[in-house]
Amino acid sequence: MSDRNQAEWLLLQQSYDQMEKQALWLKVVAIALWLWLVQSQSGLLLQLGLVLLFWLHEGLWKTQQSRTESRLYALEQATQQAQDIGCLWHHSWQQQRGGVVDLLWSYLKSSLKPTVAVTYVILLAATLVRHFN
Repeated sequence: MSDRNQAEWLLLQQSYDQMEKQALWLKVVAIALWLWLVQSQSGLLLQLGLVLLFWLHEGLWKTQQSRTESRLYALEQATQQAQDIGCLWHHSWQQQRGGVVDLLWSYLKSSLKPTVAVTYVILLAATLVRHFN
């Protein structure tokens, strides 16, 4: 593994792990705020808005993590082929970025992954059940 590949891989792997922890904390904060809103007898729109906002935010966060994961795979593949592609993160991302529609599509796909969506679907369902029972 070249020094540049190794340096970038180590940095990205640490970043990837941090993003996973932060996504979990985002869920914890969303649940805590939702519980607070339930206790304070807040309105339906506020509760739904909070859940959707956190869901969107985690989708954006997971899209960034997915990009990091793709780059990690590329670095590992380059290492196997004895290529030096390190320190070209932004260059490689810019080449595969796509347009606005592609970006929005990637955010939507990340938001709908079960590991992201399950918490927010449950919160949305609990909010609706609470307000319509």
